[in-house]
Amino acid sequence: MKTAYEKEKIISIVIIIVSLIIMAVVGTIIILSHDKSDDGKKGELMPDIVGYSFKEVQACYERFFTLEIAGEDYSDKFAEGAILSQDNTAGTPYEKGKTTVRVTVSKGTKPVETTAPVTEPPAETTTVITEPPKVDGPIDNPVAAFETNNPSSALDITTCGLKIPDGRGTEIINELYSLMRSHGADAGFLYYNPENGGSIEYNADERFSSASIIKAVYARAILGAGIDLNAEYEMTEELLNSQYERVNDEPVGTMFTAEELIRAAVAESDNTAYKMLYHYIGFSDFNEYAKSLGLPQRMTYENYWFRMTARQTAAYFKDIYYFIEQHVNGALMEECMENAEYREMFSAALPDKIVAEKYGYLPQSDFYTLGDAGIVYGSDSDYVLVVYVRGTGTNLNTEFFREAAVLADELHGLLA
Repeated sequence: MKTAYEKEKIISIVIIIVSLIIMAVVGTIIILSHDKSDDGKKGELMPDIVGYSFKEVQACYERFFTLEIAGEDYSDKFAEGAILSQDNTAGTPYEKGKTTVRVTVSKGTKPVETTAPVTEPPAETTTVITEPPKVDGPIDNPVAAFETNNPSSALDITTCGLKIPDGRGTEIINELYSLMRSHGADAGFLYYNPENGGSIEYNADERFSSASIIKAVYARAILGAGIDLNAEYEMTEELLNSQYERVNDEPVGTMFTAEELIRAAVAESDNTAYKMLYHYIGFSDFNEYAKSLGLPQRMTYENYWFRMTARQTAAYFKDIYYFIEQHVNGALMEECMENAEYREMFSAALPDKIVAEKYGYLPQSDFYTLGDAGIVYGSDSDYVLVVYVRGTGTNLNTEFFREAAVLADELHGLLA
């Protein structure tokens, strides 16, 4: 017969065992809960897509989630087709490939009611330039067919104002189409011939991040406004962009002339130089310039990078082509673009040609946008070429640009 002491000892052991079992169960629950929480954190996080083009977001994120338009409304802030709201909050986890995001989309800016009479626009005219003189001021800017052509189907090759020769000419068009079609809506292309106003385009009205291409356009705007190239501006701590910029190699407080900053921004794609230019010189010259071309880009202190279509980019570079020929600051613009530091695309593809170009590259979390825009000078005639592509992975698809440039150049030779 067990004593009272032995009974108490047995009861204590039982209590300890039960306590250990309870603790083990609770610990397991906590661990499983923690792991589940971690899994949520490791999942995809919803990006902020408000303000972006519905078409662009759909193309970029179709592998991740599905967009569903819940309604359309006017907006004074966003352009037509822009996303106004999303029901999945940015930064929250979602299930890749199984999530539907309901969005509202803008119809554009609500028109202002007016009783003013409607008048027909003036007829378009084309100015033929022969041996244009160097001038100091506004330049002739002939209207080109591709700027007013009705948008074509996004995934078709369209020619305007050009007679494509049978045989090799038709073959090149087919090869160019196959090359572009391999990237679907993630590629844009436009070839423009200043001599006859003709063009070849693919997906020319899809918006892409132009990234550093805008630096050349901004430089054209301020050079055309006749800024003082010898004016000096201080590099302050606040204007530093990154440690990798050439301008940053100099100590804070260094003074740079406007010409030095333009050369660095265009030829070397220096972000600090570009930041200093728009900080000190401002946006009014650029905005007036874009307005004069009938293009929608407008700069502010919060908005100095733009999404642009191949058509819009070609319009700017067509103007730069005439600017180089006619303006007193054209030689500086040409020198900067012909001596661009990064030359792995059009220039690499056409080593026997002089190419004045500007590339743009924007890396994002799961894809990148790469673009090149330039003027190709031939022995007999010149042309403007713009190519954009969105891609994934760590290696930039520069081969795509070289293949497009080779085909465009061969076709240009047949058309000249």
